[in-house]
Amino acid sequence: MKGKTVKMLPLVFCGVMALLSGCAVENQHLAKLPLFEAKSDRIPGLDPPHERTKLIRDKGTQGAMASESDREILVAQLVHEYQTSPDPNMRREAVDALAKIPHPQRDRFLREILQDPNPFVRLSALEALGNTFSGEPEALLALLIDRMKTDLDNDVRVSAVRILGDVTPKDTTDPSHRMVVLELGNLLQDRVPAVRFMAMRSLQKVTGMDYGNDINRWLQYIRYVNGEIPNLPDQRTFTEKLPTIALPMFK
Repeated sequence: MKGKTVKMLPLVFCGVMALLSGCAVENQHLAKLPLFEAKSDRIPGLDPPHERTKLIRDKGTQGAMASESDREILVAQLVHEYQTSPDPNMRREAVDALAKIPHPQRDRFLREILQDPNPFVRLSALEALGNTFSGEPEALLALLIDRMKTDLDNDVRVSAVRILGDVTPKDTTDPSHRMVVLELGNLLQDRVPAVRFMAMRSLQKVTGMDYGNDINRWLQYIRYVNGEIPNLPDQRTFTEKLPTIALPMFK
């Protein structure tokens, strides 16, 4: 057995050397191949979304401090971006940038965008109008009331109700004050719970009355404003304002 093993050693040695020489030849061929060249996945003439987003945002930042002539150019570019982009995210970016630029036609552009088919774009336009509207206050109130009554998206309606609570005059002698209170009162029986809840929050801001989430007392308050009942409902007591804590049951 030892003799056979000794005789096979040269054969094993030759086999190993043959394999190594083959690998060397293969490596020589590989070394002659051209190096891998990475290719860009960019499409000529089409910017990636993150670059387009930055470009749009930069225009809004520049427009806030630009000269009147430069603002005209930037607003025209943003309006064009909104009108030609099929991507609602890019349209929202254009709306947000447009809201930063003082321009006499900005309100008109934003009001037209309220007809956008995408609810998130409409939300951006509504928020922008609530923050930057430069026309008559009554016109903004009418616009918000229209949105909260007619928009097909519940989030847009809730946002309109919330903004209405922020911008409505608190002066009870202002005719628009009573109009808004009654419009919000009509929402207390809305089919959407979030709309009813936000109507109570906005009524609290506008009137200064505190009935919490007691919808029945808010309904009584609306009846009082309408002259249907003689007495103002009592507001929440201090005890009623305290948060309730559910204690665990002890056995």
